[in-house]
Amino acid sequence: MRQSATRIIFWSIAGLFAFPLFLALRDLPDFGAYAGPYGDLVLATCTGERHTPQGVAAVTFDYRGFDTLGEEFILFAALAGALLLTRPQEDERQHPPRDHALDRPVPQGNEPIVAAGRLMFPFSLMLSIYIIVHGHLTPGGGFQGGVLLATAFYYVYLSGEYQDLHPFTSVPLLESLKVLGAAGFALLAASPLAVGLPFMTNLLPLGREGGLLSAGTLPLCNLLVGCEVGAAFLLLIDAFLRQVVVIGKKKEEDS
Repeated sequence: MRQSATRIIFWSIAGLFAFPLFLALRDLPDFGAYAGPYGDLVLATCTGERHTPQGVAAVTFDYRGFDTLGEEFILFAALAGALLLTRPQEDERQHPPRDHALDRPVPQGNEPIVAAGRLMFPFSLMLSIYIIVHGHLTPGGGFQGGVLLATAFYYVYLSGEYQDLHPFTSVPLLESLKVLGAAGFALLAASPLAVGLPFMTNLLPLGREGGLLSAGTLPLCNLLVGCEVGAAFLLLIDAFLRQVVVIGKKKEEDS
């Protein structure tokens, strides 16, 4: 009875959203159409004003930085909710990690997957650092690099077992890095207010155009965002894996 009521409520709400969504999609511009004077203005001014050829980075962390701050804390809140949902319940308990389900045999190790995981880990790690550090110069940035950073460590699990990944997923350390990234970004954004300047004002020297230490606060923003996003997604990966290989139902354990 409860499942039937849940389905009725779901489809009723989905129907209410479906019609306005259809109207919005119907009125979208044709594929390839571009009517973006704002984009043209940013590309024409970001190099001279911010010493960066990356118009997206200039908008994300400077011209439109206040929105980015809100987006970072959306991720922060979403992660907190996911960790809350994956915590052990009253009818569950933790057991030593085992990478197999209770109702099926343990598969044999796949050597190509193990080799690919060990090969991809260092390359993904280096690429993620490159994307974060060069986010103000080339396409990428802290969010993209942070996701790739967490994915690099997931290769450790794919090429081994949960015990191999566990040393890299210290919850206190990752939570500290996540808080450091989110709080550091917020403090950096609000620091101009202390000297009477607008929120998110670029206070640091702009440096040489195209240089690694150019664009003022943009590289620092990318580093902080990369720190938060990488730690957040790694916490999420660990929580999901722990739910599968560490946390089990008491009834299943006793049977």
